[in-house]
Amino acid sequence: MAEALLQPAAFDRFADDYDAGFAHSIPGRWLRHAVWRQVGAHLWPGMRALDLGCGTGEDALWLAHAGAQVTAADGSPAMLRVTADKAARLGMADRVVTRLVDLNAIDDLGGPYDMVLSNFGALNCAMDLAPLAAALRRAVAPGGMVALVVMGRFCAWETLWYGARLRRTAVRRWSGRSTADIGGAAIPVRYWTPGDIARAFAPAFQPVSVHPVGVFLPPSDLFAGLERHPRHLTRLMRWETRVAGHPWLARLADHHLTLLRHV
Repeated sequence: MAEALLQPAAFDRFADDYDAGFAHSIPGRWLRHAVWRQVGAHLWPGMRALDLGCGTGEDALWLAHAGAQVTAADGSPAMLRVTADKAARLGMADRVVTRLVDLNAIDDLGGPYDMVLSNFGALNCAMDLAPLAAALRRAVAPGGMVALVVMGRFCAWETLWYGARLRRTAVRRWSGRSTADIGGAAIPVRYWTPGDIARAFAPAFQPVSVHPVGVFLPPSDLFAGLERHPRHLTRLMRWETRVAGHPWLARLADHHLTLLRHV
């Protein structure tokens, strides 16, 4: 119970700084748009969507702009407040509702949904995927899509960069478990492979495709340094585009996207 209470408080402290450090950075925006390109083919106006682990609502607002009725769910009340404020400012309050959800104590997610998107590692805070998969079986309409972007168990950038500097960060993912400093608190983290995702969601969800997200672009803690070298950044983004359709590279990327269909 203490851990469940600690996590929302930690992300509450992070809410006001998240956009500046990731969502509004050049690499962060580029990677998010790369995810949107894959997910966008499965959207249509009037669909019902769930943004699971919505953070500050960037994906929820994108889904709403595409014509979806969106439930933005997160475990952090402060993140939900930021999301609701953005929706109100953009005139989308009627298309985005917020919902408090604990990924480690999931019961009812509402629904039915035609699309569920969980972007940039929200599910790495879930200690077990089985309860989530069971909840989504109940919440996703037949034929509905689930798009999950999670941090993988091996990140080539992280291993090479921090390994050259003899830092333990180089190998932190290899066991599948670690901790992350969020808002000054140590939060337990799980790292999932595409195979972990497929097994946890079978047989109710059938994998449609897998995509690497961040093979050539580095993890977010290196974004600031990379933005000081725009020519290098442009080159890495160009290379990133070329490998988006190569699922085997998902095992080397910072994140990977798995698209699944509810059968």
